Amino acid sequence: MEPVYEYVYAVKTLRSFTEASKHLNITQPALSIAIKKLEDKIGHPIFDRDAKPIALTPAGEILFSFIEDLILLEANTRAALEELDNWKVGNIIIGATQYFTAFILPKYISKFAESHPKARITIIERSAAQLPELLENNEINLIFSLEQFNLEKYALHKGITDYVFISIPKDFIKNDSLRKYALTREEIISTKYEDLKAIPSLNDLSKIPFVILRPGNNLHYRTMMLFQLEGIMPPIKMMLDQLTTSHYISRFSFAATLTTDRLIKQIHDDGNLLYLKFDHPLMIRNFNIVVKNNCFKSKVLLDFIDMFQ
Repeated sequence: MEPVYEYVYAVKTLRSFTEASKHLNITQPALSIAIKKLEDKIGHPIFDRDAKPIALTPAGEILFSFIEDLILLEANTRAALEELDNWKVGNIIIGATQYFTAFILPKYISKFAESHPKARITIIERSAAQLPELLENNEINLIFSLEQFNLEKYALHKGITDYVFISIPKDFIKNDSLRKYALTREEIISTKYEDLKAIPSLNDLSKIPFVILRPGNNLHYRTMMLFQLEGIMPPIKMMLDQLTTSHYISRFSFAATLTTDRLIKQIHDDGNLLYLKFDHPLMIRNFNIVVKNNCFKSKVLLDFIDMFQ
């Protein structure tokens, strides 16, 4: 790709000639001259220099879309050529939340490394809200997501399933109607999810304080929907960003919270917690593996996805 196209990409992405020149390691006058020559060549201005921050003109938008295609074509070509040497050698860049990084991916990455010892796996840890943008910008190869995607642009593959439970400090369970449905960690570990007893209603939770995740997190939405559907609104003592943190705080008799079977099985509760299963679709999370349709998919990447199928 011609350097001037890289210059246009940098100015648009960084929204500044000054920042782009620093990023490209060239002087700002040299950058401006190169882009002005391209504008003269195509007969249209590319940037609206009066806009704050700088913005593309309609002609610039058209040009930029083709530059993005060129960048993607170069990346796909490089990836395809690298795969010719050895189909078990390749890079996979995974976008994941802290929960996935700590409690789900290590087992799968370890298993994958046994059959693909030369594959290089990189994990970019971000919030669930930030990951789709990284995928859109081709900074990562795949994400795990509960969200809906445009199927013309993205492909969805089966990922993993989480079962959601209500975690309650043992001291908070005062009445028999809750106690008879309460589950221990050992029961959840040793019993199939389908065979665990489920509480028929959440009415007895109306006065128990909760720790919940902040708005924007999928589990916040699920928690609030459950409360609304059950006609309750327990006191909210705290909002947090991470599911793992809310689980740990619940463990120290601070409040109830929603947690998952994976956290229950992997984090000892010292006998301080009991759990409630509630039969409702909101209590089951089916994560999809999401990849872009128009990106090259190496054999290594496809093998990684197949491991979850």
